[in-house]
Amino acid sequence: MMSLSDFNSISLEDLDRVQLLNRKDTKFVFSQSKLLQLLDRLKPFYRILEIEGKRIFVYDNTYFDTDEFFFYTQHHNECRKRFKVRYRKYCETNEQYFEIKVKDNKNRTIKNRFRSSNRNGDFVEEEKRLISEKTGLLPQHLIPKLDIQFSRITLADNSFNERLTIDTNLSVKNGISSKIFDQLAVSEIKQKKYDPKSDFIQILRDLKIPEMRFSKYCMGMLHVYKKIKYNRFKPKLLRINKILTQG
Repeated sequence: MMSLSDFNSISLEDLDRVQLLNRKDTKFVFSQSKLLQLLDRLKPFYRILEIEGKRIFVYDNTYFDTDEFFFYTQHHNECRKRFKVRYRKYCETNEQYFEIKVKDNKNRTIKNRFRSSNRNGDFVEEEKRLISEKTGLLPQHLIPKLDIQFSRITLADNSFNERLTIDTNLSVKNGISSKIFDQLAVSEIKQKKYDPKSDFIQILRDLKIPEMRFSKYCMGMLHVYKKIKYNRFKPKLLRINKILTQG
């Protein structure tokens, strides 16, 4: 079985060729027991991001919502347009960004982001402006609700048309409760438009790993906030439990 060192590498500058801030996302959730097999199949078609000799990177995200869980409820109710507001820290480089992700009514993901040294929700003017402009909410109504940490492998196809991420070691907390999803792998392909002929998608089909709409934010929220509604997520919870028990 192969390791990450067997992949050809790309730099962060190379990866900027496939930023895809306006894109179609397709997600897959599977047991980490299948990860080595997947990586072995991906090697001829994809290159791995390497920074200062490292090929796995830790991400630390803080998500914001209202007291009434406005953004979470949007996702739960499957609103056609919905938002995520967060700070994302790249732990190895200590860089941090303020980000607003918008899922539009055509199911495309549009990401707005810029560098930030902030963290606790005392938003600076540019952050306040973006919150008001994109979400229609008052910035003072948003408070930190969830911290998510995970390890990420990032790949790009040899033609620089696709970007892949594979996340493992997912953990969530809200200051009171926490949950670790240590056997789960969440992978995502980002494309300008959905292309089922992608090598990645074909390999996953061969491995019998189906597509799954999955939000680390929503899954984390319903595990650490016991009183929020999650009826529409129950089938997904059953599927995830099945993945983990079958391996």
